[in-house]
Amino acid sequence: DSQDAFPFDSDESVDTDGDGTGDNADTDDDNDGVLDVTDAFPLDASETADSDGDGIGDNADAFTAGVFEPYTNFNQMCANPRTGADPFTGQQYVDAQGTYVDENQFLRSFSNEFYLWYDEIEDVDPRSMASVLQYFSLMKTFETTASGADRDKYHFTYDTDFWNEYTQTGAVGVGYGAQFKILSGTPPREVVVSYTEPNSPATAAEVNLSRGTRILEVDGVNVQYGDDADTLNAGTFPSTEGETHEFTVRDLGETFSRTVTMSATEITVDPVQHVSVISTNSGPVGYLLFNTHGVQSAEKELVDAITYLAAEEVTDLVLDLRYNGGGYLMIANQLAYMIAGPAATQGKVFEETRFNDKHRVYNPFTGGVLSPVLFQEE
Repeated sequence: DSQDAFPFDSDESVDTDGDGTGDNADTDDDNDGVLDVTDAFPLDASETADSDGDGIGDNADAFTAGVFEPYTNFNQMCANPRTGADPFTGQQYVDAQGTYVDENQFLRSFSNEFYLWYDEIEDVDPRSMASVLQYFSLMKTFETTASGADRDKYHFTYDTDFWNEYTQTGAVGVGYGAQFKILSGTPPREVVVSYTEPNSPATAAEVNLSRGTRILEVDGVNVQYGDDADTLNAGTFPSTEGETHEFTVRDLGETFSRTVTMSATEITVDPVQHVSVISTNSGPVGYLLFNTHGVQSAEKELVDAITYLAAEEVTDLVLDLRYNGGGYLMIANQLAYMIAGPAATQGKVFEETRFNDKHRVYNPFTGGVLSPVLFQEE
């Protein structure tokens, strides 16, 4: 059935809706305006009948709260299957034709099996909404902590191609290579540069933005009090490679302003920046700005940085993580080992992974027994 466009018709030569086209060739076999490829019930012309008045047609009203099929029943089933090979792995896609309901069913069953707070998810009928992203947004707990913060702060999606390119190469899309911080989004607005990426438009000799540079105007619109928010946003956050915008800026510690022009381009982040040694009365202090654990290239850069600081015989280290949003646990593990050294970490636990109460003994993805992860020496 997962590969059969007409799973309820054992004789595909019949013409259910009497339109002169056999069911096996009819793209809308129940004539309800929904193409069969996305219609969860392609042979039922009475999808609007709602006997119990719950807003769901009778033929779709098979949802039973608290009853979950195995998520594996819906693996790879997509309303819009990909074809060809994955550009990052070279492996052929194994997507199978399905519907948005199949995708929602996968999310529902997978969340019930693996989500840490699975018993706090409201069990929403997977047939109740056609937007898979909207359905995904509901597959989480909405409880808060004692401080009022969301218990789950990390429920989000990324475009797959963007995520693969970012984690493997550090590419983050179109921009100037300047991380803008909006200190105030309402008048009087205040926008400054937090940091820049090397070899980017922001660090070109004729532009030379740096931490603390204040943005005063964008394409002639005053940042503090200008009423043309569209121009401010379009210039500050460009969407197309090659588009050019003019900025009036004032550098940190300066009293005068200057005008610069930047053209947007594809930006690749440098996860490890500003490795230096600071002389103090108590000895040399190392400084390391580390902006993301999420890029694989960070491994070698971190090794090089720690090797340099060790050669300089620093006695203390400032590890600056203020802009770091996290990423690979293994990279965090390796960095912690390099900082602490073998004597302090030998046989010690770096981290433990905890699943929900359905998976207390075995890792459900690897099949191995759950055990602490020690500090990694390489």
